[in-house]
Parts: sequence; C-alpha cells; structure tokens
Amino acid sequence: MKNTRHIMIIASIAILALSCYEPPQVDSLWQKEFNTAQEIVDTYKTIDKTLRDSDKERQTKNMCHYIWNSGEYMFKCRGKNEDIALLPENIDELALDDKIVESYMIERDTARFADHYFTLKAMKNGSSFDESRDGITITVFYPIRGINSNDYAKLEEIFSCKNDALHIAYMKKLKFPFRNSGCNEEMNRIRPLIEKNVKDSKLKQEIIELYDTYSNIVPGMPAPNPVLRDIKGNEHTFAEFRGKVLVIDVWATWCSSCLTKMPDYIALRESYKDNKDIEFITVSIDRRDARNAWLKNIEKRGMGNMLNLIPDCEEMSQFECDYHISGVPRYIVIGKDGRIVSAYAPPPGGGLNEIISKSIDN
Repeated sequence: MKNTRHIMIIASIAILALSCYEPPQVDSLWQKEFNTAQEIVDTYKTIDKTLRDSDKERQTKNMCHYIWNSGEYMFKCRGKNEDIALLPENIDELALDDKIVESYMIERDTARFADHYFTLKAMKNGSSFDESRDGITITVFYPIRGINSNDYAKLEEIFSCKNDALHIAYMKKLKFPFRNSGCNEEMNRIRPLIEKNVKDSKLKQEIIELYDTYSNIVPGMPAPNPVLRDIKGNEHTFAEFRGKVLVIDVWATWCSSCLTKMPDYIALRESYKDNKDIEFITVSIDRRDARNAWLKNIEKRGMGNMLNLIPDCEEMSQFECDYHISGVPRYIVIGKDGRIVSAYAPPPGGGLNEIISKSIDN
C-alpha cells in the first residue's frame, strides 16, 4: 500500500509540474544587443534547455533567432572576429519550406536570412568565412570573389524547396551570376529546378530567357567558329584545331588582371609542351586602334611561342557576341570533337588544369 501511495504522490507531482509548465517566450528573450558570439550561443542554449520535445514550433523559432543573430554578428564584424568560430557548432538543418521558417524570413529579410543560414552551414562543413559568405551579390562590405561551390549548392537547395518568398528573392539575384559566370555547368543544373519548383511569373520568364541566351555555349554544344586574325593578319577559326583540346585565354591589353594572370597561363602551357593533343592560344578583345599595344604586349610578356588572335574590328566582334564576353580574363576549353567543354572555365591554378586533364582523356 505504501508503494502505491508513493507512486500516486509522485504521479500527482508530475501532473502538477506539467500543468504549471509555461513555455518560454522565445521572441522576447532574443530582443537584446549581442556583443560576442558566446552571448548568442548562451542565449540559444538557455532557451533550448527549457523547451520540451513537443515544443517544435518554439524550437524552430529559437533556431531561426540563432541563425539571424549569428549572421548579423558576423556581418557586423565582417567575419574578422575569431569568436565567430563558435557559431556554426549549434546550427541545425532547417526545412526552408517550413511555414514558421518562411514567416520568419519574411518578417526580417528573406535573402539576408538565407545568406546567414548558408554561411553558417558552409562554415560548419569546414569552409572559411570568406568561402562561406554569399558570393552571388556584389557588396561594398566585402571584396569581390568568384562564385564558388558553396554558392551553387545554396542555389540548388533554394530552388529545390517550395518557399515562394525565397524563390523571388533569389531570382532577383540570379542576373549577376549570369553576367559574371554565364551559364556554366553549375548554373545549367539549376534551370530544371527553377522550371519545376518556381511559380510562373514575369521574373521567372526573364531568367528562363537568360538561360536561352546562353544556350549556344553550354557544355556539349558545338563551339562557335568566328573568324579571327593572327599577328600577320592571317585568318583562323577554332575548327582548325579539331582533334585537339583547345584552351583559350581571352584577354585585353587594358585589363590589369589579365596581364597579372598571363604568366600562370604561359606556365600551364609550358607544362603541356610535349603533349600533341592540346593547343593553347590567346584571343584579345582589343579594338583595331589598340593593335600596336596588343603586339607590344605579346612581345613584352613572352607570348610569342603560342598563337595569338584578335577579332581586328572597331566595335564588338562576332567572337564576343558568340561567346557572350562581358568581362575578362575568361578561359574557354573546347574538346577534341569541337564541342564546348567549358565556356567559363576557372583560371590556371583554380581548376583549369583538372578540366584540361579530363578533356585529354576523353
């Protein structure tokens, strides 16, 4: 009987405790200024400990607050504070089409929240802050960097979910990757996701039309063959290199970055000097009135051992139109079969050699 009474007393206490349970007001506990990453971590953990397993909505809200405040802290210090390394440790996977998450994004800033979330995810997977932060949008707060694998992974996840607000925010951002990187293999993989998951709109149509604009130089398409001229005025097209892997450095005499990277390209060419299955050339987009500067740079920079071509025209050339040249340097790789391998290949030292090696083996 005593045992029975003890059990009943314990059960009564448990019922009373449950009836007295008041879930924390998650939103209000996050309404303060955070000066260190540790303060953000402590706030998250303190709230998380008081939540029951059944408090799924508050758990999600707590994680959203954690992501937002972590991202804002990293943005405020431009990723320079060493303590930001604490922040990715507590990040959990979010369902981006969860209605609580979607509502939270809209209340704050949809794209900004997503950038914070994916920055933390990439850092947790071992990337540095600079590698993890958003590289899709140009901002005065960070140096410009190329779009990397983290950015493309982010785009794939965003357009795989069913979050309309997030789709709209990132559809607006997509125009920059097209201008900067065209429609490379990574961008091309995103098109079917947009076609399948994004609601029809004028903005969606604009993006699909951008894809169509670049469709002539996606991997696997026959490489356009505009007429170009060498230093003696002889005409050439890329078709004459059929049977070899053709690597093209697109540059200009007025482009300081092109001139800085040219020695790396020459060194890469030198490393393949005994390989008869590959040809390295350059194509300058200088206008006709810069021909003398073009010739002087070829001599000055030791480029004379390879074929150097130029459109030799006064306005935008057919080559620039065919290959959608909006910035230089650009690197293009054409396969032995005369088809595009990559119209937006990475630079020497940044993955170009890997693309070349695969192309030679094919």
